[in-house]
Amino acid sequence: MANSFVATASLDTTLPNRFHQLLPKLLMLGVVLLLLILAALAINVFNKLPNAAISLQHKGLNTQQTLQLQQLLGEKADTNLLKADLQSYLAKLETVDWVGQADVRRDWQQGIVVNVVPRQAVAKFGSERLVDANGTVFKPADSNDLNNASLMQLQGDSQNAVVMMQQIKQVSDWFMPLGMKIEEVIVTPRMAWLFRFDNGLRVLVDNDNTSEKLYRLSIMLQNQLKPQLKTLQTVDLRYKNGMAITKRPVIQQAGDTAAVNAKSDDTKSVTDANSTTDSKTNALKTTANPSH
Repeated sequence: MANSFVATASLDTTLPNRFHQLLPKLLMLGVVLLLLILAALAINVFNKLPNAAISLQHKGLNTQQTLQLQQLLGEKADTNLLKADLQSYLAKLETVDWVGQADVRRDWQQGIVVNVVPRQAVAKFGSERLVDANGTVFKPADSNDLNNASLMQLQGDSQNAVVMMQQIKQVSDWFMPLGMKIEEVIVTPRMAWLFRFDNGLRVLVDNDNTSEKLYRLSIMLQNQLKPQLKTLQTVDLRYKNGMAITKRPVIQQAGDTAAVNAKSDDTKSVTDANSTTDSKTNALKTTANPSH
């Protein structure tokens, strides 16, 4: 009887020990199973989410730009918000010439939010494109932008656009004290330059010390040549030592004579009815033609 009691007592103490050893493993297994179940449920929920809306922010965009981007991106993504590939939308925006900067992000309320900053044109480049201050040539979304009279006109190879804009920035600063504004710039394949200013002055310069020649001219126009500025038509700087200056033709007398003759013709019909007017017309003729 004593031996039987000892064996039973030993068995009773062994089973609780094994259970305590297995309990942590069982709990861990239960947690893993629970996580797997939750993950499966989450994946199922994610797959059933509706396609994400594409929210284009219109601030800073004109009507044509907005329409072009809406056609490019669409109103909804082809998948839900979590699965959407944001990089693919950025790649699409990079194909649009006039887009300067773009940002695409997820938003639980708005969906895929797209922010775009358009390029700011500072000049017309050729007949169909514009260029920004950095020298990036682009085609505008709205062709009416090409008719903006306040933009200067550039002609040349688009590969030289960066160099052109850098030179134009310098020249604009140098000639600003004279109140002169660049209206047109033409650059040949050999990098010969033609600048036309809003006062009618044209400046020709080659690719040899271009900046130095233009800067020296701006200083001379503010000093030695200042009294003649209004009479200058063309300044040719394509010389190693010096420049060639062409003055505007003097047409004041011819213009006055034409105006007087026109006035005389207009007053002939009045002369028949009023002899006083005829005498005034004769006096104007005598003044305009002192040789008679």
